[in-house]
Amino acid sequence: MKKLALAAAVALVAPSAVIAQDFTLEEIVVTAQKRAQNMNDVGVAISAFSGEQMKELGISNATDMAAHTPGLVLTETQPAGIPVYTIRGVGFDDISVSSSSTVGVYVDEVALPYPAMTRGMSFDVERIEVLKGPQGDLYGRNNTGGAINFVNNKPTEEFEAGVSVDYGRYDYTKVESFVSGALTDSVNGRLALNVTQQDDWQESISSDDEQGEKDELAGRILLDWAASDNVSVLFNVHANRDKSDNQAAYAVGLNNYGAPVSMIPALGSGPGYDDVLAGDHLKYAVWSGGAPTEQTFIDISDALRQDNDPRSADWSLKPERDNDAWGSSVTVSWDIDDAYSLTSITAYDSFKRDETFDYDGTSYEIMDVMNDSEIESWSQEARLSFDDGGDLTWIAGIYLSSDTVEEEIHGFVGNTLAGGGGLGFNEYRQVYEQDTDTRGIFGHAEWQFAEQFKVIAGIRYTHEEREWSGCTYDADGGLTFIYNNLLGYSKPGLVAFDNGDCLTIDGTSVDGGTGEVANYGVYSDSIVTENVSGKIGLDYTPTEDVLLYASIGTGFKSGGYNGNPANDYSQLAPYQEEELLAYEIGIKATLLEQTMQLNGALFYYDYRDKQVYDAVDTFFGPLANLTNIPHSTIQGGELELQWRPMQGLDVKLAASYLDSRVDEYTDFYDNDQEGKELPQTPQWQYNGIISYEFPLVDGLMMRATTDFSYSDSYYTLIGTADGTVDYDDMKVDNWWLVNARVGVESEDGTWAVAAWVKNLEDKFYQPCNNYGNDIVFGMAGMGRTYGVNFSYYWN
Repeated sequence: MKKLALAAAVALVAPSAVIAQDFTLEEIVVTAQKRAQNMNDVGVAISAFSGEQMKELGISNATDMAAHTPGLVLTETQPAGIPVYTIRGVGFDDISVSSSSTVGVYVDEVALPYPAMTRGMSFDVERIEVLKGPQGDLYGRNNTGGAINFVNNKPTEEFEAGVSVDYGRYDYTKVESFVSGALTDSVNGRLALNVTQQDDWQESISSDDEQGEKDELAGRILLDWAASDNVSVLFNVHANRDKSDNQAAYAVGLNNYGAPVSMIPALGSGPGYDDVLAGDHLKYAVWSGGAPTEQTFIDISDALRQDNDPRSADWSLKPERDNDAWGSSVTVSWDIDDAYSLTSITAYDSFKRDETFDYDGTSYEIMDVMNDSEIESWSQEARLSFDDGGDLTWIAGIYLSSDTVEEEIHGFVGNTLAGGGGLGFNEYRQVYEQDTDTRGIFGHAEWQFAEQFKVIAGIRYTHEEREWSGCTYDADGGLTFIYNNLLGYSKPGLVAFDNGDCLTIDGTSVDGGTGEVANYGVYSDSIVTENVSGKIGLDYTPTEDVLLYASIGTGFKSGGYNGNPANDYSQLAPYQEEELLAYEIGIKATLLEQTMQLNGALFYYDYRDKQVYDAVDTFFGPLANLTNIPHSTIQGGELELQWRPMQGLDVKLAASYLDSRVDEYTDFYDNDQEGKELPQTPQWQYNGIISYEFPLVDGLMMRATTDFSYSDSYYTLIGTADGTVDYDDMKVDNWWLVNARVGVESEDGTWAVAAWVKNLEDKFYQPCNNYGNDIVFGMAGMGRTYGVNFSYYWN
């Protein structure tokens, strides 16, 4: 079906129609290589969206953007809510707020070093650029997958103002506004505000509770000061507040590792491990009298999802956010002469979050978590560029950054097989701090050595130091009881552990006879990473409308630490850096007298030491760990077609194909994972847009737009712990989504009114799933939503 649909779409835009000459495609200007260029003159795979396109497609966040970008998958480390950006199969799925992304995210050239910081930035945007493949020379932060650039609208000299209001299902209300213009003879300013509100949209399957509210507020002030004829300074101050609900999960099955096999028999008589987990029902021991009995089990089979209603979910701890972020930057641009220019970008960002999550998607306390996180980051970039209009251009610069992450994770696990009254283990606290300093030197040059040939070369040296310290603490006396009484552990000198102690231990230091733990407490460590990455490419322009390019590039992502709860030091040992060697060839062709644009690329990735989620077996069973896959490969291709066959009609189609493979990896349980697919890597993705604008009456235009997106099935994990979750439970089914929009606007563009609908067919789809403690859970995409939009523009 999907191949038939794609074939029909391609047939729709086959170049057999009569082409007129007065409706050519607009030029798209990007700054992907730190200077303004026509996107079709850059030998890099780029997808770009203008602010107007974002409005037409209803793109209000990065997730919406991903649906229209071939090769990009955006999920979340559910239900921890940390965005996971994956480009061409290169991503990193970890719930720790301290984990860096494989994909760099930049707002007005300022890097946001941690994915949690990237929420709430999509307003008053001029364009979004998605660069695919490792960015080993021009971008200061480490990344192996690519880069996403958010470019905001800048202050104008002439007065402008605008407001856009959306109202839709669940009382969804979004108001976006701006005002821009000259403040003095040398200073232009711009103020932009965004407010989003929404009522509950999810319903509990065990009670009358509802949740799913949105409550977001964001603002940005830009001041553009012409300090002299050749020096300009851009001041940026921005802030956002998010008091929305996090999306709730739902339980879909049993994860068979709730308690370690060795622990249950040790607690006394009662059913064995297999009996505890037998049958079609999920059963959790209350643990009384030191042993589980059939009479004390809680049957929670009704907690499993019974339908495909995306609103159905459940929680014992309501998933909520109370997040604040603010930052500022100063960009100084100095045109030294007609050839040389100097740019300096100084930035500071702060992010604080107080969030709650219910990982199990039931009304029981199986995996409930509270996160209290704080990030502070500053950066300095300075670059000198040369462009005299001749055959050689170059950029050289330095990049410095320093950031600190502090997080406390408070977990509640009272109804798990490993918890309950007999064990007395109901809570834990994980506290850690991470400090990172990055230094980079980069250079990039382009030489037009012949009329039709250009060579591109770049290099970057990076030095990074990362320090980490943290521990899992007793929260309610339960862990202390287990250590002292069930495991027979003690501090040095055979002293009993105290309530509230830091109880992460060095398992290799335990005396097998006495249980004395020689090394325990806060784990502290540091790593230093040095890397040289780069790129070399060749552009060939056989005609002025066709670009053929080939490149070889490298990228890396530095190593790091596991911020998840840990009982043993082995869980906290650092994972090492990953490296990617990328080969790519591509074409960018402007056809049919500039009414059609065809861009395509083929690529092959040699992936070394990919960072991935694994597990370590401690006395509580498998617990989270982060490790490396020695070798994997990704190969694939992308094709994007944009065509304007007649005045007012625009068609855009895109497709991507990925073939990912683990070539070498044996997990903690000695399972050979060779041949497995990489996570978040659908084999096929399609998306398309058809928009038609035509005169309605004098002074009025009507525009109708429909868009679709398709994602093939994919896995969310490489594998699962030995003898636990079925690997196929970690597979996300494929899905189609169709959206539509129809509206009327004034011919001069001063006002517009439109009706829109998302997920037109009300399709049920599940973009991600995972497992936590005893439960396999899923997260549903939102069902059909609809609304109206009104916008007005003054100048």
